[in-house]
Amino acid sequence: MEEEERIASLRRSILITTSIFFIAQCTLFLIFSVNAGFDSKYWSIFLPISGGFHIIVLVMLLLFQDDFIIESTGKKLDRINLANIITLSRVSTMPTLLVLVMAAKQYRIRIPLLILVALIFLTDFLDGRISRKTNQVTRVGRMMDSASDYTLLVVLSVIFQYYSLIPGWFFRLVLVRLGIQALLMAILAVVKKRIEPNSTFMGKVNVASIMVLYTLEIIQLAVQAPSLLIFRIAEWIVAVIIVIGIFDKIVSFFDALKSKPSTP
Repeated sequence: MEEEERIASLRRSILITTSIFFIAQCTLFLIFSVNAGFDSKYWSIFLPISGGFHIIVLVMLLLFQDDFIIESTGKKLDRINLANIITLSRVSTMPTLLVLVMAAKQYRIRIPLLILVALIFLTDFLDGRISRKTNQVTRVGRMMDSASDYTLLVVLSVIFQYYSLIPGWFFRLVLVRLGIQALLMAILAVVKKRIEPNSTFMGKVNVASIMVLYTLEIIQLAVQAPSLLIFRIAEWIVAVIIVIGIFDKIVSFFDALKSKPSTP
């Protein structure tokens, strides 16, 4: 009976937390729209995208409710912990960021948008630090953290292509890298009957290098600086890192196929 109560409590926590974040994103978008004077066009884009995205997040969290376990102790959680809440806050902001950057092409919101992106990057540092410091590392937290990084990269890549801040070949290379990542994870999920969240050093370098490049591109967009040779050189350096990362991910995939699944 206690286990049933724990699961019911966890499901309520997931539902309430996801709903609060959706309301928070609507409020954030409202603040931007009131100050900048958005027309209804952007609200008609934001609401279905954000609403649908949060429903998907809710469903995924419910599907992986068995992974709300402290990895070091095996303790099963009856609610979402602080580190996971911070990770969810980053995930929740992705649709808002996407639509706001689209609106920034027409409205003067680039500086506050830059601040928002900086805060999103900050949460990526905070959730990992808090989870390790408080011994609250969970399997679902590691999965969400990895998913949020790649979701952010997809959103930013689409945005930068929309603004023509990155060349088409670089955009396609990033999508190929993320597509291979998704495909290999799907195969592992089918073969292993679960997703094993595992990041390699090269994988972290891949994400970090793209994030740094995109941060430079966002600064360029915010201050309306001219396109410089240094940005093009940075793109080629990151492209080489991405290609190396693709081969590293394939090697890691075959290693994961051979390994035994970890016990929750």
